[in-house]
Amino acid sequence: MASEQAAGPDVVVVGGGPAGYAAAIGLAQGGAAVRLVDADRPGGTCLHRGCVPTKALLESARVARTLAAAAEFGLRPAGGAAVDFAAVRARQDRVVADLTRGLEQLLRSNGVTLVRGHGALLPPARPGGVPAVRVQGADAADLRPQALVLTPGSVPAKPPIGGADLPGVLDSDGLLALRELPARLVIIGGGAVGCEFASAYADLGSSVTLVEVAPQLLPAADAEVARRLAAALRRRGVAVHAGCEVAGIRPGPVVQLRDAAGTRAVEADVVLVATGRRPRTAGLGLEACGLGTGGGRLAVDGALRCVGAPGVFAGGDAVGGPGLAHVAFGHAERIAAGILGRPLPAEPVVPYPVFTHPEVAWVGMTEAAARTADPGARIGRLPFAALGRAHAAGETDGLCKLVAAADGRLLGAHLFGAGATELIGIACLALHQGATAADLSGAMLAHPTLAEGLGEAARSLEGRPLHLPPARA
Repeated sequence: MASEQAAGPDVVVVGGGPAGYAAAIGLAQGGAAVRLVDADRPGGTCLHRGCVPTKALLESARVARTLAAAAEFGLRPAGGAAVDFAAVRARQDRVVADLTRGLEQLLRSNGVTLVRGHGALLPPARPGGVPAVRVQGADAADLRPQALVLTPGSVPAKPPIGGADLPGVLDSDGLLALRELPARLVIIGGGAVGCEFASAYADLGSSVTLVEVAPQLLPAADAEVARRLAAALRRRGVAVHAGCEVAGIRPGPVVQLRDAAGTRAVEADVVLVATGRRPRTAGLGLEACGLGTGGGRLAVDGALRCVGAPGVFAGGDAVGGPGLAHVAFGHAERIAAGILGRPLPAEPVVPYPVFTHPEVAWVGMTEAAARTADPGARIGRLPFAALGRAHAAGETDGLCKLVAAADGRLLGAHLFGAGATELIGIACLALHQGATAADLSGAMLAHPTLAEGLGEAARSLEGRPLHLPPARA
């Protein structure tokens, strides 16, 4: 239901991804009159070409993996199991369609007006004023708001690799649109996107090669966790090449790899280029409105107000930082508070989930960063092999790792294994509250669960593990 508070400012939001639609809802609930402009249906990359369809694909991969291992649990699926990739894709589309309809209804129920079309800015009538928005499309109009929110999102970035425009070389949008399962898939880029696709397609039956130029997969992750993920992917048949660059792509497509061992060619049916994203700011008319950008990104202050334009706010991928939907939701909350004149929320800690199998998730400082900042930093570990629930589930390949300062204050958490993307929420809350290892070890966590691994890792940090042998002097 729309807010019944007194009428607030007239606001236009350009871009209907997580930052945009969440800002629109928050502003409407605060009494603002909100129009949300987007040429596509709301939800942005996350809903249509990112978070949601990839997780639907990964869930199909999980079921395929479970069926393949059914005999280990005393079960024999009648007739076996085969991957029907057309049905996998159809389910993916249904999930996206259902959530899109729900989001559109949610926006309407909050009183947000959806404006269909491409929005571009018109210079303000006076310096420092709020630009108008010209909408071209189904709902063509010139909108003149009191406040403006820019959340245009991002698009896949093309690296300077020769042959990247050849047939069969796709970005993540193109891979998600495939109707047939590729027999041979080469993935360029070992970040979260590349690793997730490698995990999914390996489980669905593709032969996968994963290439990362940095020394490790997931370059921002803790090195120990990244090594464990690489090992797990290799055991499932993925050819992992870290510290390896792509010298070029030839027709075929054939990917030319180069590393310390020399050069070699890898043949593929499909090549995925997953080397990052760039802001979708081209064509918005930013320069004409005095909204200069650096590398395509909008410059904002701590309140996410555009520099030099007090009535214009921006968030999501367009302002840089982690390209994560939950970061965009945080931006939306901050933007709504700034426009409505409310206190700004505290800066949250940011969790980083990676939905591979096994999963990876982290928050806060890595072990290497913590030891650099605090020579007395301590590490607590609990392998999943020490957890009864992990054995029951057949998921013993995992690790809970906590990083703490010399005084016991938690600095970071790094999880590898089943449920890591859910378990990281506990660690995220602990870091947000400034908790210590004693705070976490003192909390009673249910047994048998995977979550108790965090409490056990905290006990290990304190030198008193319950389900591990005592450390030897």
